[in-house]
Amino acid sequence: MFFNYTDEIKHRINALLDSNRTNAAIVIGVVDPSRTQFYSNGKMSKANNSTVNQNTIFAIGSNTKVFTTTLLADMVQDGLIKLNDPIDKYLPSNVKVVQYNGHKIAIEDLATPTSGLPEFPSNYCPGFANANPQTPDEKVQLILNLASCTKNYTFDQFYQGLSNTTIPRELGLKFEYSTFGSALLGNILTSKSNMSSYDELVAKRVLNVLGMNSTGINLSDEQKSRLATGHLLGRELPLLNFSNPIVPRGGLYSSASDMLKFISANIGLIKTKLDNAMQESHLIRHSTGLLIPNNVHVSGNNTDTELYVGLGWFITTNLGNEIIWHNGSTGGGYNAFMAFNPTPDRGIVVLCSTGKSDADITTLGLNQKGKISSLIWNLLSQ
Repeated sequence: MFFNYTDEIKHRINALLDSNRTNAAIVIGVVDPSRTQFYSNGKMSKANNSTVNQNTIFAIGSNTKVFTTTLLADMVQDGLIKLNDPIDKYLPSNVKVVQYNGHKIAIEDLATPTSGLPEFPSNYCPGFANANPQTPDEKVQLILNLASCTKNYTFDQFYQGLSNTTIPRELGLKFEYSTFGSALLGNILTSKSNMSSYDELVAKRVLNVLGMNSTGINLSDEQKSRLATGHLLGRELPLLNFSNPIVPRGGLYSSASDMLKFISANIGLIKTKLDNAMQESHLIRHSTGLLIPNNVHVSGNNTDTELYVGLGWFITTNLGNEIIWHNGSTGGGYNAFMAFNPTPDRGIVVLCSTGKSDADITTLGLNQKGKISSLIWNLLSQ
């Protein structure tokens, strides 16, 4: 059954890319205790006609958030930080920290996320949130403008955005997806670690531990030579670099081979010092109210499932099966999905070099009635 499902997933995803004429590439990796398999389709770029493979690098977008919460769980294990600590304990003294009726945002509120912080600070590239491009040229130009804006966004602006934010409700109760909160968490962890950057912190405490040598924020020249070019509407896009304050929410690049190392460690197929931290991150902490990333409501797209959140991870359950997953997309023309089931110790990663509007890989974890989603659910549940 393992081979049947993976072959069918490969066939359907290839058909999705080909029918939409995305010019994109895709790599799928599957792992269980007995084997690791990879499937690939597509070329690196117009200029590089090489076929992608498990060592090809893609942006993984908001999957980065789970690396940030893994860092958090690891630092909690080491006694460096506590989940119930108020965030103002770790912020510069000149930063005004938003409260709700005298209650302070806690570290766990950022990780779950139930802080009430909005998706982005109000001063982050203002004007883009309400943009409504119509033509392909306008859509591509919007991405180019965003790339120019985000790389110039500073920590001073980030913390000013925090000081100017108001919270509309009680803390710690309602799930609301927040890039702002994830970025703030990563910056707090970096500050607490006394390291110079989030890039350095995630490399030392996670990537190096797992041997993820093709994963990082700032790619080397050798890694860039293995980077599949991102696409939108079949057009190639330039490399999108997030500003340092935003990096912990979506700045990582990785390969399918490396991402299966991360999945394998979370399942327990690889034993490392991160084992306890990873298990802690999987624990259900809140219901999402059937909301997923970007606060999309998925009621009606699921069959007898419930959606919960741990530390960063989403957990989808349906009477016995538990799929732990995350997804991500970037304005630079990539989207990705990773998931595992801890009972049969089986996981999958799908990396794609086009935006989700062209080939929506990010919704594969929802147990939808869609053909690819149901195949992946069945693969992980058998």
